Amino acid sequence: MPSQYQPWCRSDPYDARMANLARARRSPRYHKPRPWRSADESEMILRFAFQWMTCRDRSRPSARSWARQLGISHTWLQKLVKRLKVDMELQQEVRRRGDPTLAQLAYAKERTHEMQMRGELRPSRCRKTKGVR
Repeated sequence: MPSQYQPWCRSDPYDARMANLARARRSPRYHKPRPWRSADESEMILRFAFQWMTCRDRSRPSARSWARQLGISHTWLQKLVKRLKVDMELQQEVRRRGDPTLAQLAYAKERTHEMQMRGELRPSRCRKTKGVR
């Protein structure tokens, strides 16, 4: 059976999506998506992920519990750890900044909350679904 699509649009779906994204980014109306959290909080999460990755203690918490305490998913923690393992320069930079503290994390979360109130961040997914039920 012949294809129902014209030859110019029969490319691989991934390639077609990437071409469409590139075309959209060149558009004058394109704007980068807003971040989920403040840069301070992202840095603190990265530093805590590095601390968890380098911990060799027998009482080291699981990735799920560590991520839950940070307020992120365990898959995101695993992605950060993978990125840290590959990028040695990033490891050195995080190591230079020293160990993170809970007070610094609290301050960073406060900055994120302030940015959310000003509308500078993406709306939380939890907030979107609360009124749907």
